[in-house]
Amino acid sequence: MTPPPVAARRPADVLGIVAVILSAVLLLPTLFVYLVGLIPEMNAIWWLGIILLPLLFVDGVIVIVLAVIGLIVAVRRGGRRVWSMVALGLGILMLVPALLVLVPWSS
Repeated sequence: MTPPPVAARRPADVLGIVAVILSAVLLLPTLFVYLVGLIPEMNAIWWLGIILLPLLFVDGVIVIVLAVIGLIVAVRRGGRRVWSMVALGLGILMLVPALLVLVPWSS
């Protein structure tokens, strides 16, 4: 008897996984600074936002580029795309605070 054919595994979305890890490296400290800054006694921690905001913007651009490349590679290979889509969402989320500061919202 011949064994049943083995189903071909789709390749993993390595670029998406790397992009999610890269976004977590900066999103977690930013969230920590924001949550600690809400405590009245720890109001002096907001100066860290001055350091984290440009890093968040640069890291967000890098994450978006990696996620888009990961999506293109996954579509061409017929592989999984979930990690790249999550990374793209996180990258956009990382750009929002910097864009709110840089773009004037006057009416």
